[in-house]
Amino acid sequence: MTSEVEKNHARVMLVDDLPQRSARVEEKLIQDGFEVISILPSATGLLFQIEQLKPDIILIDLQSPGRDVLDSLSVINAHNPTPVVMFSEEEDPDFIKDAVDAGVTAYMMGGVDTEKVKPVIDVAMAQFKSYQSLRQKLDTTRTQLESLSVIDKAKRLLMDQQGISEDSAHKVLRNLSMDSNQSLPQAAKSVVQILNKNS
Repeated sequence: MTSEVEKNHARVMLVDDLPQRSARVEEKLIQDGFEVISILPSATGLLFQIEQLKPDIILIDLQSPGRDVLDSLSVINAHNPTPVVMFSEEEDPDFIKDAVDAGVTAYMMGGVDTEKVKPVIDVAMAQFKSYQSLRQKLDTTRTQLESLSVIDKAKRLLMDQQGISEDSAHKVLRNLSMDSNQSLPQAAKSVVQILNKNS
């Protein structure tokens, strides 16, 4: 998020099938310093609109949000994560769980309360930021563990097949890494592939 967004100039996409309500919400959002970049009367074409406009947050208030809405949100969450607030009368716990799994940051029972829109957006954006940070840390940790695992495997194969010490195996990997201009994990992966073929 840019510093401009943090100053409350977030660009909002509103998906609302009741024109009068969406007009009230838009007015309140503008009063609160948000920029309403699009108002959609349905979730039709939602993916395309998000790809084109790249909103900072999406507010959804539909009478009966269906499976297609959740499918679209799942795609967005996988490829272009964006905070989403969904207002809905749907009380089914399974639907709520599916909505959260699809990437809904905040699920609010009932319709939009214009007075509460700003605090709900603020909380949703803060939660989203926190979740994305955790997700990044998890991805980094997973990558580091995978790298350590492949390096360890390459060292063990070198030790077994060439009868060398762990230090010597590590030096072989390090030299190969420098000579081939690869990272240590990439060099280790190459060693594992070659030695596994030869074994």
